[in-house]
Amino acid sequence: MSKIDLHVHTRASGDGELTGEEIIRLAVKENVATLAITDHDSIAEVKNAMSWGAQLGVEVIPGTEVFCRNKDKLVHMLAYYIELDDSAVSKIIDKVHRDRKRWVKAQIELLREHGIYATEENVYEFCQETPPLPAAIAYAVFKDERNSENPLVVEYKIGYKNPVIEFVNRFLFLGKPFFSPNYIPETNEFIEAVRLSGGVPILAHPGYSQMEVDFDNTEFIDDLVQQGISGVEAYYTTHTAEETQKYLEYCEKHHLIVTSGSDFHGKFKPSIALGQLGTTDYKIIERLKRERDKIRKELS
Repeated sequence: MSKIDLHVHTRASGDGELTGEEIIRLAVKENVATLAITDHDSIAEVKNAMSWGAQLGVEVIPGTEVFCRNKDKLVHMLAYYIELDDSAVSKIIDKVHRDRKRWVKAQIELLREHGIYATEENVYEFCQETPPLPAAIAYAVFKDERNSENPLVVEYKIGYKNPVIEFVNRFLFLGKPFFSPNYIPETNEFIEAVRLSGGVPILAHPGYSQMEVDFDNTEFIDDLVQQGISGVEAYYTTHTAEETQKYLEYCEKHHLIVTSGSDFHGKFKPSIALGQLGTTDYKIIERLKRERDKIRKELS
């Protein structure tokens, strides 16, 4: 049976490898018939992927993954079936992008105050034409020869299979030691924007190390439900069987949509393959479409 993958990154993410066309050609090869393009704080490659999907018989869901904040906690939010042009989501993304160039300078200066070096040249070498993410900062730190004898940098550079991700998770995200303030939309702001854009808001990978949403003490996730999320990415590459079961039970209790995504990036996350979870249940897509239609009917 054909597979679905609802969490896929292209080069527009700033830490992805492939173009929209390359993603679609890979999807054909890997028997992934339905996928969602969910780039970090970006919709720049969605139309390209949709065009190639139409040509090669792959169903492409327009989406994005946006870093949000709630109760001073970083939250990754997915949006599916959003309108792309001049929508409420596109305006939030534009605001994120406008703040990034200022943030890069401030982040480099903050690291310098702690004896860690990075250059804008290396940051933009990593992200190329896309808005810079913390991963681009970490890349610049590891590439800068002035850090060659810094014990902290050396520890991460030689001690981890993916030092960029580990450095970001430990030092650069919201609430971490070297976090430099930047525009991060509140979850309620983003959820409302997704719905105003005719889309479906979903909580991404609650078991991911950056987030670790506690489903035993459900106050945090209950708040997101009250804000209007439609579902949870229960099936995810690094979720344990126990975690997945916990999320499934919560979704059933609260009548939330269950989604499934690999978080494919290409070489930046080499252990993750497109369609890796092997999900084939098209009922997930059908339920997302019903939710989309319900939301759009409420808007009309």
